[in-house]
Amino acid sequence: MRLVPPSNSISMRTIFGPVPSRRLGRSLGIDVISPKTCTYDCIYCESGRTTDLSIERQLFVPPEQVLGELDRYFQEHPRGADVLTFSSAGEPTLYLGLGDLLREIKRRFPHLPLVVLTNGSLLWDPQVRKELHLADRVVPSLDAANEEVFHRINRPHHGLELADLIEGIRSFGRDYPGRFHLEIMLVAGLNDDEEHLKALARMAESLGPDRIELNTVVRPPACSGVRGLSHQQMQAAAEWFSPERTEIIGEYRRQACGKSGSDLATRILELLRRRPCTSEQMGDSLAVSHEALKERLVELEREGAVCVDVFAGRRYFRLAEPHTP
Repeated sequence: MRLVPPSNSISMRTIFGPVPSRRLGRSLGIDVISPKTCTYDCIYCESGRTTDLSIERQLFVPPEQVLGELDRYFQEHPRGADVLTFSSAGEPTLYLGLGDLLREIKRRFPHLPLVVLTNGSLLWDPQVRKELHLADRVVPSLDAANEEVFHRINRPHHGLELADLIEGIRSFGRDYPGRFHLEIMLVAGLNDDEEHLKALARMAESLGPDRIELNTVVRPPACSGVRGLSHQQMQAAAEWFSPERTEIIGEYRRQACGKSGSDLATRILELLRRRPCTSEQMGDSLAVSHEALKERLVELEREGAVCVDVFAGRRYFRLAEPHTP
């Protein structure tokens, strides 16, 4: 791999987790996008507002850095993950070296499934579609069946149109040899009315995914006032979709192992850099006891490194905004 990042690229840690997932098991995250660079500025995004709205692919970090961090992680934790997942605060397909990186990761870790979670906005590009063929599972998103809802929810870059997104996903699914799952994020009052759900279900079915994954807003969103659907509402929405290939995505739970580790504070901050979490979610992800986690969170809150938001009756920790003089 000879790709060289631009001279102004920033230094960042590129792996995080593993994050427990009902869909994937213990998922070790790979983040190759500078925060917060994305093709969308979704109102529901758990990572906050997009600060660099772009459709220009860049080499944000050196591929050797990603590979080096993966090598070190698995030297210390030989069985430390069930799957490797490209997932970030931004859009993974904006990474210019994605194809080469996927190929090299598959060569080094052939026993681990490789998953890419994408908003699908660049699948109109044949090169992006070709690069994603190297992954074992690709999960693009589709939240809208018409242009108005698309702009209200996803707030895309001005160079993107819903018709291109849909045709890109369709072209990808037609040729992709791996598992093609389609994720749909339902937002209360915006894309959950009966007429839109019918249209969205028809559109999703026409794209021919292996699975349709229905999700909703469960963490503090980028925009205030955005709300998710209740369990009962999600069940009702699912009735419009094919029962053979549709599932409602839920949360994963497992028993923490009780080990804290000397770098627990760093691991907490790395996790919160990607998304807000409850203490229970952090405990599952970091595999630490409730007591050890609580002690570190109290210290981090006292130091002003983290703060708490309440969303849907649950306490979510997030990184505190830096103080300005």
